[in-house]
Order: sequence, then structure tokens, then C-alpha cells
Amino acid sequence: MDKRFQGFFDASDPAAQLTREIDCRRLPRHVALIMDGNGRWARQRKLKRQEGHRRGGDAAREISECALRLGISHLTLFAFSSENWKRPVSEVNFLMRLLYEYFSKSSEKISDLDIRLRVIGERDKLPAKLRQKIAELERDTAKKKTMQLNLALNYGSRQEILTAVRGLLAAGASPGELDESKFREFLYTRDCPDPDLVIRTSGEMRLSNFLLFQSAYSELYFTPTLWPDFRSAEFLSAILHYQRRERRFGSI
Repeated sequence: MDKRFQGFFDASDPAAQLTREIDCRRLPRHVALIMDGNGRWARQRKLKRQEGHRRGGDAAREISECALRLGISHLTLFAFSSENWKRPVSEVNFLMRLLYEYFSKSSEKISDLDIRLRVIGERDKLPAKLRQKIAELERDTAKKKTMQLNLALNYGSRQEILTAVRGLLAAGASPGELDESKFREFLYTRDCPDPDLVIRTSGEMRLSNFLLFQSAYSELYFTPTLWPDFRSAEFLSAILHYQRRERRFGSI
């Protein structure tokens, strides 16, 4: 087992062998995850959907620490989309409480692990108490450097692009000076490299309005595993799959 993972999982864990196979010189700088399948996971087990979301939160914590130990500098988790407001009010309210609970319980560990937390998305619709907790965590972790963890909350990529265009217009940008670099300055992810790898769980094969501009040349990895069951071994398998690909960015 790679010494960075000692104490994180047992030597008998399948993930332990995978750590020895990964080429640490060819890690993706930025991995983005569409965490899908909480509801189906719960339904298959005849549990309430809320339990699926709780177990999904456990998976998010494990994958975040696994990425950190591996040496990935940026991780983005799609936690709540701008379309998720269409869900039943009771479920939305539960998710907001769960997010607040996650931030409250994880704040000290996030800081200790040298993780910088950023929330991307439209915050205005989030509960005031949750917005305050987010602001506290972002402030308290602003100088952390080992990994940046982006949580996409009330996020939609089309809205992000429109917001960037409005920002450019408000800043008085002229058509002649507008280029890709200038446009990126107004995106939520302006301080991040584009994702090298986008992973989606649950068997669905679409991006669902997630990082559409940023993922133009991302490698895509789809797995039928439902998010609560997506743990370190499968995450490391996705990294190995990424390392077997040849990235040409349009060249030969």
C-alpha cells in the first residue's frame, strides 16, 4: 500500500493494491464528480430517500480524503443542481439541513487536512443559515493549499455562462478584447484548471448541465455504481482508467 494511505483503509482493501498501480506523475490535476444515484440506492434497499442522501454524504467525505491523499489538487462535487429545486419540498429541506450538518461536522477536519473549501453556484436561494456557514468555512480555509474542494450548490452551467456574460457586460468589456482567457475570469471556476476527468455514477451518460464550458476536453468516465457505493477502490479505478488514455486535445 502507498504510505499516504496507511491508516485510511486496511491492507486487505482492494483499494490498497490499486494505490500501487497508479502513476503519481500522471495524476489529473482536477477531478469533477456528478454524484448520482442516492434515491435509487435507497429504493433498492426499501429505505427512505433521506437515507440514500446520508450515505451519499459518507461517500463524498471518503472520496474527498482519498483524492487529497492521492495528490489531486482540485476536486469538484456536484452536490445540488439548480434543477433540484423541482423535487418535493420535504426532500429539498432535508438536503439543505444535511448540507448544513455536513459543513458543521466537517469544518475542523477540512481545516486540519489542509483543504480549501469553495462553493460554486447561485447562493441567493440557499437558506441564510447555510450561506453563513459556507462563508465561515470559506474564510477559515482560504489559505489552505493542499487541495481545493469545490462544492457545486444550486449550480447550473448554463446559468454560470449567462452570469459570466452579464459580468463581462457590466465590466464594460468590448467585443474586441473578449477572448477565452477574459471570459474565464468571470466563471465560478476562475481560479481552477479545467477538469481533466469528469466521473458520473449510477449508469447515466450525460453531463446534466455541469461544467459545460470547462469540460470541453475532459476525459469522461461513467460507472453503473450508485453514488453511496462509490468508494475509494472505484475512484482509484477511475484514475487508472484515465491514465490509460491518450489526451491529444485535437492534435495527432
